[in-house]
Amino acid sequence: MSAETLTRPVSRRLFLRQTSAAGVLAASAATGIPLLSACGSGAEEGGDERLDIKLAWIPNVEYAGFFVAADHGLYTESGVEPNFLPGGPNSSVIPLISSNQALIGIEAIPENVANAIGSGSNLKIVGAMFQRSPECWVSLASDPILEPTDIEGKRLGITLAGKNTALVFMRENGVDPAKVELVPIQFDPAPLVAGEIDALWGLASNQPVSLQLRGHETAVMPLADFGFNRMQNVLFVTEETLADEAKSGTVRSFLKASQEGWQAALRDPAGAARITVEEYGADLGLDVDEQTMSLEAVRPFIERDAGDDHPQFWMSDELIQETITSLDFIGVRADESMFSNEVLG
Repeated sequence: MSAETLTRPVSRRLFLRQTSAAGVLAASAATGIPLLSACGSGAEEGGDERLDIKLAWIPNVEYAGFFVAADHGLYTESGVEPNFLPGGPNSSVIPLISSNQALIGIEAIPENVANAIGSGSNLKIVGAMFQRSPECWVSLASDPILEPTDIEGKRLGITLAGKNTALVFMRENGVDPAKVELVPIQFDPAPLVAGEIDALWGLASNQPVSLQLRGHETAVMPLADFGFNRMQNVLFVTEETLADEAKSGTVRSFLKASQEGWQAALRDPAGAARITVEEYGADLGLDVDEQTMSLEAVRPFIERDAGDDHPQFWMSDELIQETITSLDFIGVRADESMFSNEVLG
């Protein structure tokens, strides 16, 4: 571990007072050094095991279950003290896990982990927050797009990062891309409201909520409903961590408490949003009502099917196969050896 790494314990409130969202991203991008302790695990005062969790994005309700677990003292009861390292567009997750600067990573999409494994990284996906992909086509309720064939003849707003996946989705659902006009956009849904496009590629927890807050009702067509589903917000560790009894025990304890935290967050989205905004996103300009709506919107993608008594994050054989198939659609090689439920209990 670099001698420059900050090792002094920093409280959540002090950290959030000292660093805005831009500051977090700029510091991380400029130095490559996490702003909090980057040790994988170690003894904390009082006997708790400290571990660093690298997030893929800034602290928001996307991670509410973890924040609720911390707020409710569930990690303390389990003997661990997680230290959440914020992420962002210029703050990579995989390098910190591969180099043992953090113990657990949360990566938004599994293809990033799969590509790293294909390049020689000894990583393993050990759980999935999203059982269904929240990626979707978003249209206005006044002119809804509800089936893949509804796409033909439409102007579709697409980000550069999503273009390949969108084209694959069309092909796999019998849509002729030649009959579709792709319009480059960013994440702002304003072009949809302005009538410049008929639908946009987005996330169920993002653009539909933003549009609803502006008074625009939307129709959402999830990719997962039409043969293109892959688990997302995957939790992963190194194979060395799994082979180490002490470290794998720490991961197991963290995940057990996190499972309870997510159950509590889904029972009370408004309460989870308040904890997220007031404790972890105080300086990020987050709005409690909007964060509550986002968590409500993404709930169906996180919750397990009725009758499924496996714990939160569990990756069923079916979900693993769906993920492998969907990754193959976009040219990413994956197989069952990438995934393990062994620390979920």
